[in-house]
Amino acid sequence: MKKRTLRVTIKDIAAASGLSIASISRFLNGLPVRADTAARIEAALAHLDYSPNAAALYMKGRATGIVGLILPEISHPFFSLIAEGAIEEARKNDQLLLLSSTEGSRENERIAVDQFARSMLDGLVYIPVSNPADLPALESFKDLPLVVAGRVGVFPGVPHVYSDGDKGGYLAAKYLIGLGRRNIGFFGSFWEAPCTTSELPEALLTPNSGSYSTIHRFKGYLRALREEGIPYDPARVVICGYGYTNGAEAARELLGRAVPVDGLLAMTSIVAGGGMEVFRGQGRSVPEDISIIVFDDSEIMNMAVPRLTSVQLHLRRMGVEAVRSLNRLIAGEEVGDTMLDVSLKLGGSTRSRT
Repeated sequence: MKKRTLRVTIKDIAAASGLSIASISRFLNGLPVRADTAARIEAALAHLDYSPNAAALYMKGRATGIVGLILPEISHPFFSLIAEGAIEEARKNDQLLLLSSTEGSRENERIAVDQFARSMLDGLVYIPVSNPADLPALESFKDLPLVVAGRVGVFPGVPHVYSDGDKGGYLAAKYLIGLGRRNIGFFGSFWEAPCTTSELPEALLTPNSGSYSTIHRFKGYLRALREEGIPYDPARVVICGYGYTNGAEAARELLGRAVPVDGLLAMTSIVAGGGMEVFRGQGRSVPEDISIIVFDDSEIMNMAVPRLTSVQLHLRRMGVEAVRSLNRLIAGEEVGDTMLDVSLKLGGSTRSRT
């Protein structure tokens, strides 16, 4: 039975192959050796069950088989689904994926970027909290393959993998309008809001708008209203976070404005769940009084009763495509953006107005 050593040294390889340490060193450093010499070294490596140390390979400029993923919050189903897809694709390519969650904090994001910049990575998939243009540590990645996921237009010349948020907002609002709902609210979720509610339409025109999926969905929402001749009313728009309590607070604020609302777009089912609790407490039923559409596509994310009508974002596929794009970059290929199509999946949270 082949003996397995805890740590194989260059002396062990030399002894097993009957060759000099100099020959072994040349081979391990990728320098040319004779064919018969290479064959003897490879046989010795197999016998010793040798696996080159990742740090040593990194120092020699060779691939380590390690890729990174930075995301805002691993506990949030939206991002955990992307991570699952990324891990799945990395595993298929015999790669190890190192993951860091910034917990929605810009400061934590800076720390994660700095830590990964000093790590042994072949490349990085990055889902920023928001616009990361002012992160100084990103300069450290100038020579490292980089793919941005879940955002668009963050870094010029860097591949982005994202869902068509504009189409998603448009499909959702158009569907509600088709049900006879014309007073449609919008809960705009952000980790760190880049603007106030009144400034949201102008935010569509800023260079950093692609950093926020909510802004792209808002663009589609506006497009559907205008197409149907429905005036935009900022009183039906509430900026909030991504949590259950955020949705509840947004619903209280919306109801407190005393404007008619018979439809609602919420960024996640978690936010919608908080809102529905408040609506019901105020005698407003879903879907009869208020029909709701969310931007989710997971069994875990959509546990509400009634089952929520949702814009399907194909988040696992986003993770898969992000790592595929990254590996193409690592291989030296030219890679462009990948926009994933979206679709509407009907549930019990929407109903035609009677």
